[in-house]
Amino acid sequence: MEGVQPLDENVGNARPRFLRNKLLLVASIIQGLGLLLCLTYICLHFYAQVPSQYPPIQSIRVRFTKCENENGFIITSPDADGTMKVQNNSIIITCDGFYLISLKGYFSQKLSLRLLYRKGREPLFSLNMVKIVDSVTVAYLRFKDKVYLNVTTQNASCEDIQVNGGELILIHQNPGGFCVY
Repeated sequence: MEGVQPLDENVGNARPRFLRNKLLLVASIIQGLGLLLCLTYICLHFYAQVPSQYPPIQSIRVRFTKCENENGFIITSPDADGTMKVQNNSIIITCDGFYLISLKGYFSQKLSLRLLYRKGREPLFSLNMVKIVDSVTVAYLRFKDKVYLNVTTQNASCEDIQVNGGELILIHQNPGGFCVY
């Protein structure tokens, strides 16, 4: 057994080798973390420069506060934040798809209210003899549809009706389909 060293000599030689391996391991971990940090920075930098691939979501919030005999409720858009427009007392639909529609209002007397979108089609809402409206629905609307309110009263003219909190909201639910801007 000439090639085998005593145990005391083996232990003494292993300690510097163990420290050297430990230092190499720590250095490799630090380099790996540095590389990960650099890759994260590069990815975030390129991601911030990529434009959105979808157009803004079509939405509008309009108010109706007064009623005129020939036009029904007058629809006005108080904020320019909406991506949809009001034209001839109607909301013009520019994108095909599903829309979340909310209609709210408190009226001074009972009336019949219909929310229409296309001639010859069933209304989105048809409410008879109500003083309070708080309705939500989802409907499929197409390019060139026009959403508008139709009001009918039994006892008074449309101009005699007062509205409190009249609000109509449309929000497009599936962007990326057919749109004309």
